[in-house]
Amino acid sequence: MLNFPVPYADELIYSLVARAGAHMGFTSPKQVLEEVFGNRHVIATVDLPNHLENLLRLFPKGLGFSVEKLAYEHTLFPLYAPFTTELRRKQCLERMASNSQGTIHLVLGVAASRVKQSRYLRYCPLCLQRQLREKGEYYWLRQWQIAGADCCLEHGQLIEANIERHAYHRHQFFLASPSVCPMLPQKPGNPSAIKIARQVYRLLQLCPNGAASFAQWTAYYRQLAGMGDCLAGHNVRHEAVRERVFGRWPTFWLESHGLAIFDTENNWLHSIFRKHRKSFSCLEHIVVLDAFLPDTWRIDEVLAEVSSIRASLNMPVTKPLISNESVTEQQANIRAQWQALIRRKSVKQARSENGALYAKLYRHDREWLLSTNQLFYLTAIRKNRRVDWRQRDMTTCRQLIKIRNAQKSLLDSPRWSRNWYLSKLGKSAIVEKNIHKMPLTSLFFKRFCEDISDYQIRRITKALSCLDTEDIHRWRLLRNAGLSDERLTDDARVLLHKMVGD
Repeated sequence: MLNFPVPYADELIYSLVARAGAHMGFTSPKQVLEEVFGNRHVIATVDLPNHLENLLRLFPKGLGFSVEKLAYEHTLFPLYAPFTTELRRKQCLERMASNSQGTIHLVLGVAASRVKQSRYLRYCPLCLQRQLREKGEYYWLRQWQIAGADCCLEHGQLIEANIERHAYHRHQFFLASPSVCPMLPQKPGNPSAIKIARQVYRLLQLCPNGAASFAQWTAYYRQLAGMGDCLAGHNVRHEAVRERVFGRWPTFWLESHGLAIFDTENNWLHSIFRKHRKSFSCLEHIVVLDAFLPDTWRIDEVLAEVSSIRASLNMPVTKPLISNESVTEQQANIRAQWQALIRRKSVKQARSENGALYAKLYRHDREWLLSTNQLFYLTAIRKNRRVDWRQRDMTTCRQLIKIRNAQKSLLDSPRWSRNWYLSKLGKSAIVEKNIHKMPLTSLFFKRFCEDISDYQIRRITKALSCLDTEDIHRWRLLRNAGLSDERLTDDARVLLHKMVGD
């Protein structure tokens, strides 16, 4: 693809691809995907896109772009990279280079995060006007699309555009334009949003660097609790922690951003001061750090401090049962006790019955324990008999037939694909995952789902019924049907030729 645009500072990859399509005059979203990525199935992802290697071939080599540079300067990856493990950070960069099939959002915990993204793309009207003056066009900045950072530090509160993040047209990259970004008046920025935005902007400017380990984060938060007088001996005083957070952040703001703090032991605020076994979002870190640190604190300085910690989880150091490769008599006796126990009972039951023995082996002879337990795990697969799949199959098939009968006379409905039929069912995920147990439903899909040719023929038929029979031209028929010669299938082309000729 010639004359592919160069990204502006902090411009999203999403915005770059949208501008490329507009510069080339492409009207079909699939044509944009074909020209830019060489793949017509790429999903238009705002925050963590993939297929970045395909973009690299479109830039001059002298610009020095790499997958890592694109990820850190033109996506929201810097908001997640410092708070995950180093192994996952590298894995995500590899997956962003190619086709990740949505795994990046799973690995980084975005899909299951309590902090939800805005439903719509957001913008700052005054920033857009400046872009138009200086660059001659609008483009999406990445700092506008971050949950919690709901304002522009320079101009005020961000405004939602007329574009949904996860719209029905998931393959289309929407351009920032006056039609979707009207020049509306802005309110002043909320104080909480301003605090978040300041720290988020610093995260976005971070250079690629290794991530701190969970052990280092655990040690840092223990030090933080001590600095804030929230330790009682070796235990964190979680009530005192909660009071500090409530003293800095309004309750309604926390709740509106998915960070409500309930009076239970398994809330996120308790977890962040315990041993870290998973990553937390940047918003959760910023909320806690701001409650403990001076007003002048910086997230980049905190990250440097965490990475410098020589972490030890303060776990009790115990002397191993053996000091060399040979097995002592004491260790042999302990192993024999455990083996006798798991021959009579399952590993889980043995652990519940003699937790002290299990703990002793886990601390001093872990490799042998785990390898031995593997030999005694139950391998039988339990069949789920709670669902009568034959009855479920018949019921589902009847529902699908009713859906088809209600739609078959409507020439202007969407393509009757398998996904379309599933979307009309109440529990589509259950049907899709267990379709191998439902032969009637499978047969229905094979027989009645439309392929592209069927759909195009139906659109042509609909367009024909709306035109005056004395004024039928090929170009007019194609335009009314929303088709083009380039996208016509062979069957649809044959039908069109029979109707109106060449």
